[in-house]
Order: sequence, then structure tokens, then C-alpha cells
Amino acid sequence: MPHGGGPHYSRGVDKKLEQALNLLLESERAGAVALEMLIKQASQDELKQFLVGARAEEQKTADQLVGLIIGAGGKPSAKTGPFAAKVSALAGLRERLDLMYRGQEWVARKVEEALAVAPKRGAIREFLESMAKRHRAEVEWGRAEVIRLLGANGS
Repeated sequence: MPHGGGPHYSRGVDKKLEQALNLLLESERAGAVALEMLIKQASQDELKQFLVGARAEEQKTADQLVGLIIGAGGKPSAKTGPFAAKVSALAGLRERLDLMYRGQEWVARKVEEALAVAPKRGAIREFLESMAKRHRAEVEWGRAEVIRLLGANGS
């Protein structure tokens, strides 16, 4: 069983799937970088803790994607996506956080696209299904939590 992926991976990962997984990997890395910047900008302890947790989740997901890509016989990208630069180009914390959650919506759509080319069963499918559910939930919960933590003054 090459690369620990089982017999259906013996010829390497499907290139479309590898590209989709690498796009997600680059995006999760960019999310972690953007969150690190937001952590430094946030002044409220509770908001910082929320962002630290979100950053840890982004990094964990990136690490898991690396493992899945390698396990399937693919090559993980070393790149970080352009999203962090888009977030840093905005002036205020509220605007940056809003873009972060629009980015979660984008990732959720990309996960659905990856599911369309993923094997019908196995570790990659299970991971992507879980990732899709998590991102959809994070969009709604995260936006509401940020609004609550920032309050009406936008600090």
C-alpha cells in the first residue's frame, strides 16, 4: 500500500483532487496568517481568545490537509494563499473580521467543489465532509460571535 493510502491510491492522487486539496491548504494557511495579524490588532481579551482558537483550528486543518495529500500520493503545496494580504489591506478590525467570514464562505464553496472530485468513501471524503460542515457553522456562529464581542462601538 503505497503512501499509506490503500489500494485505490496506488497510482497517486487524482490531479484535480490534488489541486483542490492544495487550494484548500493554501487558503487555510492564509487564514492562519490573517488571524495572527488580527490577534495582534484586537484589544479585547475575549476577542483575542476567540481569534487564537480560530487560528489554531486553521493551522490544524492545514496540517491535516498536508497529511491527506501525502497519504494519497500527492505533493502538498508550500504556498500560502493571497487572502491574508487582502485582509491586511483593510483598515479597521471590523472590516477585516467581516472579510474573514466572507472568506469562510468562499472556503465552504471550495470544499464542496473538492467533494465533487473526491473518492466516494474514505479518509479524504470524511475529512472534506467534516470540513464543509465546520465552515458552514463557523460562518454563522463566528459572525454572530464577532458582532457580540466587538459590540456596537466596533473596537
